[in-house]
Amino acid sequence: MTKEEALKQFAELGAAWFGNSKQHFAFSAYCRLQGWNKLADKWKEEAEEEWEEAEEVLNRLVELGCKPADLQEAMKTMEFPFYDDPKQQIESDYSPEAQDAIRMMSEMANAFSDDYITQKLIYKWIEGEKEHVAWMAQYLNYIDKLGYENFLTAMM
Repeated sequence: MTKEEALKQFAELGAAWFGNSKQHFAFSAYCRLQGWNKLADKWKEEAEEEWEEAEEVLNRLVELGCKPADLQEAMKTMEFPFYDDPKQQIESDYSPEAQDAIRMMSEMANAFSDDYITQKLIYKWIEGEKEHVAWMAQYLNYIDKLGYENFLTAMM
């Protein structure tokens, strides 16, 4: 991956996190309304982390010399589906495409081998994505072991 391709993906990553953040904030509010407070807290925490990561991307791109007009196309907020069903939301976030983000970020980090600050940010985000994938796998395992209704009761 060239540095130019990596910069483009870097900006798209920020846009994805802005979109995910909106999706997860909305889902958190829905979960809270349903009484699934533990689930709501987890999704709200995830939404806040994604918003912070998106801000970090944007700030770093500006530090690297990008101007707002340069970022317009890449930073258009991506659209994400909104779910009413916790299992659908978890499965959507646990999809192979979502898990592929770790590989993509690793390749991006390699393209920034001459930029320690950007590379360090990317490695931090990789760890965050690994944690995200792990808790989704854990929740899907809970659903499998407890049954869906018992899982939702446990999330109250």
